[in-house]
Amino acid sequence: MTTTRSRPQPAPAPDLEELDREQARGERRWAWRWRVPVHTLRGRATLAFTVVTSVLCAVLAVAVWVAVSQYLLVQRERATLVQTAANGAQVQRALGTEGLSVPQVLAQLPRETGSVSLYVDDGEWLTSSLSIGRDDLPDALAETVLSGTPARQRIAVQGETLMAVGIPLTNLDEAYFEIYPLEELDNTYRVLAAVLTLSVAGLVPLLLSVGWWVTGPALRPLNRIAAAAASIAEGDLSARIDSRGDPALAPIATSFNHTVAALEARVRTDARFAADVSHELRSPLTAMLGALDLVEAAADDLPPDGQEGVAVLRAEMHRFERLVADLLEISRADAGNADLVVEEVRLAALVQEALARRRLAGRDDAPVHVDADASDVVIDADKRRLERVLGNLMDNADKHGGGLTGVTVARGEDTVCVMVDDAGPGVPEEERARVFDRFARGAGSIRTRTEGAGLGLALVARHVHAMGGTVTVDQSPSGGARFTVVLPVEITP
Repeated sequence: MTTTRSRPQPAPAPDLEELDREQARGERRWAWRWRVPVHTLRGRATLAFTVVTSVLCAVLAVAVWVAVSQYLLVQRERATLVQTAANGAQVQRALGTEGLSVPQVLAQLPRETGSVSLYVDDGEWLTSSLSIGRDDLPDALAETVLSGTPARQRIAVQGETLMAVGIPLTNLDEAYFEIYPLEELDNTYRVLAAVLTLSVAGLVPLLLSVGWWVTGPALRPLNRIAAAAASIAEGDLSARIDSRGDPALAPIATSFNHTVAALEARVRTDARFAADVSHELRSPLTAMLGALDLVEAAADDLPPDGQEGVAVLRAEMHRFERLVADLLEISRADAGNADLVVEEVRLAALVQEALARRRLAGRDDAPVHVDADASDVVIDADKRRLERVLGNLMDNADKHGGGLTGVTVARGEDTVCVMVDDAGPGVPEEERARVFDRFARGAGSIRTRTEGAGLGLALVARHVHAMGGTVTVDQSPSGGARFTVVLPVEITP
């Protein structure tokens, strides 16, 4: 059964909603990876986000360290000052009422573990410890306290940091000192520093993941713009950008859409103009071909020079007729008239039929190779377009490639391909991309010196793309050019 489907010539534009969903899935996969592709805009944005946030976290960690350490030190100093003042008052009361000796009073004082008490009276120093005494106190601290001013100072004794606090007593040259260990405070400092450092360092991988996840939605409009621009570059002038209510994206989307709309209108106008011109040329062309037939009917009565001129005129008229037909077909496709008449086609049989027509036309026979798994493949295709593709490729091999040397039909997983080889010098690698452009003729090769307007391969590319396939050119095993047409087994509407 034959069906007709309205289908644009280029490949359809990608679904932007599906593009967003696919990117979101990619974001979730990337959320568990720590390496970021910094060569991309999103990677650089993620890296910048991570660096700025890490610096802010480091600054915050330093501020926390300074604030907490100062707070702990002030609280420790206040606690030691209160404790020293209380013990000094108790020493003074005990020595004045109970008649105890100074060592006994110092031994009875409530002290922290590891703290040491010192008592001085008129230059005589007594201590409750055998390892810490007068020599461990700074002279400036002792003189300040003995002059009647309470004071404190951090000191180092045997490699340990201590806090020395002095309280003057009632009598002149009488004072009480107490030395407190700061090991617990230092340990607290070390633990706090380690926790803050590890927290900042451990945040970097998390920030990379969060930055990658956060920058995704922010940069997603750029992906939509890139997808629309790629579709337009491939020939789909119906692609547009939806701002989706984003006021920041609305001016860009509006300007982009207006530009594309203007471009589409210009292309459609030019295509219709070319189609109209080609159509109008067919009438005088038909008249000229009729007149040429009349001239050829009497060519036997012409002198040899006249007969040669008629032959040249016939060749040029056939070339002009082919050019007008190609222009008409390609301009119709540009104007949007690219309906597909899709039917089931046995590709291997169609290739054999095309080669059989060549033999009937008196052309040299070329071997055809059909893989075993491709001999019975039936595809959904437009038979007229596919015949035109095969005919153009074979004619291209004859006219521009030194002759057709072979055709191969092979089967892929979900595709089938036709490879057409010629005996020419091949297509230079730098020209393989543009050989399918309109009026393209390779420089410095046999394709430059032979006849043809350069529309045959352009039509091949358009017809193949319309059927959802691809066409490429490479080097054949024999050294010539190999044109490969890959078609899906089923065309997705």
